[in-house]
Amino acid sequence: MNHKISKGKQWVIWFVAIMALISVTMLWKHNSLLFILLSILSVNLLLIDKSIAEIKTFIFCALFGALSESLVIRWGHAREYHNPDIINIPLWLFLLRWIAWVFMSKIHWFFMN
Repeated sequence: MNHKISKGKQWVIWFVAIMALISVTMLWKHNSLLFILLSILSVNLLLIDKSIAEIKTFIFCALFGALSESLVIRWGHAREYHNPDIINIPLWLFLLRWIAWVFMSKIHWFFMN
């Protein structure tokens, strides 16, 4: 992952994060549409660094985050989604977690430099 991020790339990261937040707020009842939109935003993030580490992190977060959340919902009755897709959670949540992780990691490196 490139730790030096140009101003242009920083704006793209902020735009993607804000659009993801707005999209989830407005489209959370429409799983397929939200999944497609977050997929497009995620691809834009991947194109910024083209980082293998980010792809591996996405896979790790998607698998273990979804698994742990599904177990808590099923057996812990912590909460329940109104429109789950797979393993009791919306499919778009995998992408949203990854977008949030990328955004937070870039913010971290921004403050470190």
